Amino acid sequence: MPTPPGRRWQHNRFYRWWRSAIVSSVDHEGVVARIESESGWSGRYVFMTMMSAAIVVLGLLLSSPAVVIGAMLISPLMNPILGLGFSLALLDFSETRRSLTALAAGAIVAIAFTAIIVLVSPLKAPTAEIMARTRPNLFDLLVALFATLAGTFAIIRDRGETLVGVAIATALMPPLAVVGMGLQPGTCRCSAARSRCLSPTL
Repeated sequence: MPTPPGRRWQHNRFYRWWRSAIVSSVDHEGVVARIESESGWSGRYVFMTMMSAAIVVLGLLLSSPAVVIGAMLISPLMNPILGLGFSLALLDFSETRRSLTALAAGAIVAIAFTAIIVLVSPLKAPTAEIMARTRPNLFDLLVALFATLAGTFAIIRDRGETLVGVAIATALMPPLAVVGMGLQPGTCRCSAARSRCLSPTL
């Protein structure tokens, strides 16, 4: 009996290899459960968001890439982003709302806490690290795309060491900190080299 045209692709050698070697070896329920357990709002999430915001704003004001990278590593904002992506793929709209709520609340907390720190800080002039976050381009989008693929592989294959690099590549904390800094009038200090203020670029 001939194979129906709609089912021929299921007998393809590559398809059989993909199902047996890749799909069947993934603990789907475990991956989803782990993502859902870490993508919501919690006291730990709020605390780590505030600490990451504090560290990153100090790194930006001091123009220290090492400090900024350290803040990226402890930022918890990647968890609700992962939860949002997985929930959209699974059409789980309840988890989508939960992840979006955590992500939006974390962003608001980071911006507000950053603004408070800048308000009491004697350093307000834009540095090279700050200015670098005010002009995103297409290459930033490509970084996000490739980091997403790497992060997905790391999660489904339980490669925790890979997530460290993904956290650095996709961290939202530095741009959120720059937004919080831009809310303070004192940060609008014109740069002689650039002849413009920081705030309008935001």
